[in-house]
Amino acid sequence: MDASEKRLRLDAHVHLIAMDAPKHKCFVADKRKNGLIAAYMKMVVGVSSRVTDEVFDIAYVDHLAKLVEDSKYLDKALVFAMDGLYDERGELDPRTEALVSNDWAIEAVKRYPDLFVFGASIHPARPDAIDELERCAAEGAACVKWVPPSMGIDPGDERYEPFYRKMKELGLVLTSHTGYEHSVFVVDQSLGDPERLRLPLDVGLTVVGGHAGTSGYFDKVEYFPNMVRMCEQYPNLYADTSAIANVVRCQYRKQLLEPPLVDRLIQGTDYPVPPTPLLWPRVLGPLNAVRLQATRNPFDRDYLGKIEAGFPLEQFYRGFDIFCPA
Repeated sequence: MDASEKRLRLDAHVHLIAMDAPKHKCFVADKRKNGLIAAYMKMVVGVSSRVTDEVFDIAYVDHLAKLVEDSKYLDKALVFAMDGLYDERGELDPRTEALVSNDWAIEAVKRYPDLFVFGASIHPARPDAIDELERCAAEGAACVKWVPPSMGIDPGDERYEPFYRKMKELGLVLTSHTGYEHSVFVVDQSLGDPERLRLPLDVGLTVVGGHAGTSGYFDKVEYFPNMVRMCEQYPNLYADTSAIANVVRCQYRKQLLEPPLVDRLIQGTDYPVPPTPLLWPRVLGPLNAVRLQATRNPFDRDYLGKIEAGFPLEQFYRGFDIFCPA
């Protein structure tokens, strides 16, 4: 039986963006809310620059759902909440630039249950971390998503072992950003080192390294070799290909297609980060790269670019096996 007859194609790295605090318990720092990226996102989802935060949040979810529904090469999207940075007392740190609540992610998935899968985000230093794990699992969460460099999480901190054991008990996957973070405020880039994932892996969790341990060509430290070494040592470690077809990480294409990573890849786009197959003109051919870049649906553009650049078909189904087991 062909893979497509028994499994679905899952994009395992899709971000919700939300701003409404009163109803959705989300926020974006003013400097970002009033910036060019926010204005661009409002244009993309088709709303006025003057709409309320609540209206924008709903429009973003509806627009995302339409893209997934219209895609020829995608069946479902794993959509992430985004917790903040917490201090030593377990209180939200004011340096947090963006927060997408689990409540809003749950609501988004309930709006489109046939298209979305719920990815929770819970900082393990929160006083209610275990209770929130249980609540999110009861609401159908497939994973917990972290961005350690921005959230100030050291995945190797032994204080988090009870959190990991509860995750394993609940059947949750850990998706942890690896490599450098470039989108939001960073506390410590070294927290994205894949080597720090040994504790949750030793506990027995299935762990997905977001961005496959890649960094920008301009970043000071190279963590990718650590990702390769960790995959050699841990069969329960996977790597998603989010934002690989992007100017920051596109140079890793060839290395990702070599063992052991090629057999651990999981599809991810990092939406709303736009995929840019135009960055691979040598392997795709210049004219073909331009043709692929013109693909309107970003999920289809990412799929076609990666497939023609040599990424295996299996990576587009593997995420469904990991995050949505029967």
